[in-house]
Amino acid sequence: MQESKPDETTQQRPGAGARWSARNPAAAALVYTIIYLTVSLAGALLSAVRLPLVAAIAVPLLAWPAILLCSLLLALSISRLRLSAWVELAWVVAMVALFALARPDVFAIAGRLLGHAATGKEIASLLNISPGQQLIGNAALIVWAIFLGRLVSRVIREGKLLLPVAAVASVADTITVFWGVVHHMSQKAPEVVETFSAQTPVSGPPSMPLPILSFVGIGDFLFLAVFLTVLVRYAMDPVRAAWASFALMLIAPMPFMIWPGLQGMPGLPFISVAVLSTNWRYLRFSREEVRALAFVGILVLAAAAWVISRR
Repeated sequence: MQESKPDETTQQRPGAGARWSARNPAAAALVYTIIYLTVSLAGALLSAVRLPLVAAIAVPLLAWPAILLCSLLLALSISRLRLSAWVELAWVVAMVALFALARPDVFAIAGRLLGHAATGKEIASLLNISPGQQLIGNAALIVWAIFLGRLVSRVIREGKLLLPVAAVASVADTITVFWGVVHHMSQKAPEVVETFSAQTPVSGPPSMPLPILSFVGIGDFLFLAVFLTVLVRYAMDPVRAAWASFALMLIAPMPFMIWPGLQGMPGLPFISVAVLSTNWRYLRFSREEVRALAFVGILVLAAAAWVISRR
């Protein structure tokens, strides 16, 4: 299969008429990170004090969309950077180190898995300096996942391959959340799932359930970065994809209000729908490719049905 779109090395830079964030992605990424941390800190502080009922409801309903939007725009800005694979890897390593320092619970988890629980707890206790460092850990996890997603996106050699990648990733994410590893970890070791997620620093009144996701997993940010980077690389429409993802992810928590006992919600199906629906015109396949995709789709669905039936 031949791809007519430019690759990362020949892709044209945004013109003078492009938005400021598109012409200055590095500066935009820094601005969105600062806004993310500021809104998160303000939301956390306001959630910790006693507020009138109206204000207690308004804070999370305003803070969560702002935090989510900053996360998506940060991913979009980083996806626009022109970087080598080695620079991306360096960012991944740096963010993993910052994440470990800001979220020292990882040392307690690692110590327990390695049979040195006491040592892991001691290290975690020494590094646990301030409650505010969790917000830095959130930002580090998001940036870590985005740069890792950029690295993963390099294996996708054609823009239209987003369709099978998104479909398979969505099925795998759904199975993992409801029946697989994430489901079991949520029941047996919820601290692991929470540690490797960007946790919402705001909460609503305990007597009134609000449609707010408590955390977004690292895998959601990783695949969001994969999708956006491919869209940028092959001159597709990453901006509309990011805004559509924002809209769908605001709607995604609604089932929690309808089914309070629902544990976990896969984010990739919503992100995939947003990305594919806004870039459908770029996804053109030959008849032979359609047949091959249909065959692979049948195999994936059969494998998914087999996995679910064994739970």
